Amino acid sequence: MYTPPHFKMEDLAEIQAFVKAHSFGILFSQTEQGPTGTHLPFYLVEQEGEYGVLYGHMARANPHWKSTAKDVLVVLAGPHHYISPTWYQEPGNVPTWNYTAVHVYGQIEMFEERDALLELLDRTTDFFEAGMEKPWKVAESQEYAERILGGIVGFKIVITRLEGKQKLNQNKSAQLQQNVIAGLRMQENGQAHAVAGLMEQRAAQKTAKE
Repeated sequence: MYTPPHFKMEDLAEIQAFVKAHSFGILFSQTEQGPTGTHLPFYLVEQEGEYGVLYGHMARANPHWKSTAKDVLVVLAGPHHYISPTWYQEPGNVPTWNYTAVHVYGQIEMFEERDALLELLDRTTDFFEAGMEKPWKVAESQEYAERILGGIVGFKIVITRLEGKQKLNQNKSAQLQQNVIAGLRMQENGQAHAVAGLMEQRAAQKTAKE
């Protein structure tokens, strides 16, 4: 991923937090038919390996899992939004796009064993249900879970490299960044407000360090 120095995420913990917060992405790998991508949810175990391990599963009917390629790429996207040059309130600017993203590189291992798949379903459900008022458990539908095991294949991706990017006008002055934040806040959609929130957070962190 092309990342100029001022947009690069350097902190491993920050990148891992991003992966957990934006855990629905695209798994890419090379197959005999060419490049293939599958949209999937992932969950990260930070404590495993040097950079962590991603876990997930896909439908057995999806031929992607049969790929012999071990090197894979997972692309996870965060908030993003168009930036109008009018928001800068200063001539000499052009349209652009603010966005956040992480690329995860690693070695994938497939598994099909019953116990491993059941554990995978338990851990996946626990991860995504964690914020619910009354978290649902696989054990509540154990019989159904057992029936669907034949229709899925599990995988783990041992992460070998992480690339994080936050393109949030860091190359602009503090005043121009505030002008863009104001423009984003005027938009009536959640993506614009999420990007504005990230820009405000970065500005506050920079101020605290000064």
